[in-house]
Parts: sequence; C-alpha cells; structure tokens
Amino acid sequence: MPKAVGILAKKGSKEILTEAKRIHKIIEQHGFRSVPDQDLGESAKIPGSKPLKRMEIELLVTLGGDGTVLKATKEMLKPKTPILAVNMGRRGYLTEVEPSEFDTAFTKWEKGNYELEEQWKLLVVHRNQVVGEALNEALLLPTMPAKMLNLNLALRGKQVFQARADGIIVSTPTGSTAHSFSAGGPVLETSMDSVSLTLIAPLQPVKSIVVPVKAGVQLRVAEPGPSANLVVDGRLEREIRIGQSLSFRKSVNSTFFVRFGDLFLQRSLRRLSSVHHGLQPNPAGRSVYGPSCRGRVAEGDDDTATISCEQGEGQGHPQVPVSPCLGICRSSQHQSR
Repeated sequence: MPKAVGILAKKGSKEILTEAKRIHKIIEQHGFRSVPDQDLGESAKIPGSKPLKRMEIELLVTLGGDGTVLKATKEMLKPKTPILAVNMGRRGYLTEVEPSEFDTAFTKWEKGNYELEEQWKLLVVHRNQVVGEALNEALLLPTMPAKMLNLNLALRGKQVFQARADGIIVSTPTGSTAHSFSAGGPVLETSMDSVSLTLIAPLQPVKSIVVPVKAGVQLRVAEPGPSANLVVDGRLEREIRIGQSLSFRKSVNSTFFVRFGDLFLQRSLRRLSSVHHGLQPNPAGRSVYGPSCRGRVAEGDDDTATISCEQGEGQGHPQVPVSPCLGICRSSQHQSR
C-alpha cells in the first residue's frame, strides 16, 4: 500500500476547499495515498477520509493559518509526524509555503531535501492533572469583564512577585512572536528552554520576565479579584478559581515542521518587521473590549483584527488591532500578531 499523507484544511472557505482538492491530486500523482480529514473529505467529496486523531500518516499537510497548525498539534495521532504547513491565512508565522509553491515543496520533501525543525511544547498542570499542551502559549484572563486579576508568581516554590493585570501570557519561544510580543514581551530564540511571562496592562512597571522552564513556574489566582479563564493555544480549557494554582513544565512531546530555508526566528523577525505596513482584516461586527478601549471590529478574519474605537480619534485609538481570542484587546499598544 502507498505511504499516506494527511490533509487538514481550515473549514468554511471555498478558496481553501478548491486548493485542498488540487493538493489532494498532487499527492496522489506523486504515488502517495492522500488522506483528508473527515470534514474535508465530506465537504470536497474526497474518498478515504479519517478523523485527524486516527490518521496513520508519513506527513501532514495543513491548509490555513496558524490556527489550523495549532489544531493539528492538539489532535494528531502521533506528535512526531512532521507538518508541512501551507499558508492560506494571513501572516502565517508557523506556515512554510504558499499554495503556488506546494508542488515544488512536496517534491523536495519526497526526495529528502528538507530540514525538520523541532519546537517544544509546554505542559499546563492544574490540580495535579495535565489540562493542556501549548505550542504557543497559555493565557489567563479574568472571568469578569473590566476586572483585573490578582496573580502570585512562584519559582522553585518561592514567591517572586504579586501582580495585578488584565491577564498573563506564559509563552514558549515559538509563541514569543505571537500574543506575548503584542503585549510587550520579548522574542525568544527557539532553542532556549525558557518561557516568558508577560502581563497584560499591569499596574506595576514590571511587564515581562523570562525564566527557565525547569524553574518550577507556578501561578496562583489570588484575592482580591475574580477567578480566571485558562486558554491554551486559543482554546478555552477551564476556569481557575481563586486560591488555585497552575504549574508549567516542558512536555516530552514536540512538534516537527518541514522547513526548506530560514530558521523560525529568521522568518518571524522578518514578518514582524512588516506588521506596521498595513493590518490584515478580521470578521466584521464583533464587539471587542480591552484595558483602555472598546469598540467593534471594522473588518477582518480569524488571525488579526482592526476595530474602530468608540472612544474616538481624540483618545488616540482611531483604528486598533485586537486579539481574536475571546475578543480581548491584548495590550495597551493594541498590537496584534
């Protein structure tokens, strides 16, 4: 039986559906068996589909943006299966090739002319149970709008500091160019075994610190203040009540990407440098709230957003980008990945 190559595509786009059919044909023409995920198989009427969690494959091709890649990392049967990510989102920090480049890229992969890039993941533990694995980040946000979290940070069992903020982002090096960077955090080189802890609109001047992942990082939600929602790589996981703690450690699992040139850090810095050359659009009509602005999404998609701030241009917020996650504006600068 020919070796199998899986396809995971973002839902709800006719353009992506058309591209998925083309990529399916290319894979089959190369003598491989194409295995679309179940939703794609049904939508595109491609036979042989399977749920991603059941795919026994040599390679997974993703079509979409970073959100599609993150979905793949959560649901793949074997974490070591390499991902060739085709960018059909916006900036696509985790993606590698454009749709027009796929045939050439697949040929290179078939011939072994590629590199595997390993990105480690972060385990998030609550009440002695693993509640998620983050390739990018774990995020704590208040369960009550317009209320600040009271957070205690401990390293190696000793309290380091207490902070009041609109939230906190615990980011891997891979995720350091995402929402953490938007909130004022540093960019970490991906070989570092460190995490950045970046506060969202904090009261105190300390905004972000970098610590070794082996330092036994613990975050406790304290009084006064509301409980927190835990979001791992954009997915709401559970409520963290007052007095409860989260701990973080490096996972034994990593994600592997097929790469043909630049390192992740090189690509990320190049794409970050173009952030201010025009914002990409997001779904219109959503209400958004942040620490210092409120408004509605003017235009856009799932990856970035722009809002027309209801406070008006006189407040210095004529058009500001916001995070798509839970409709929260992630930083006082209102920058977005």
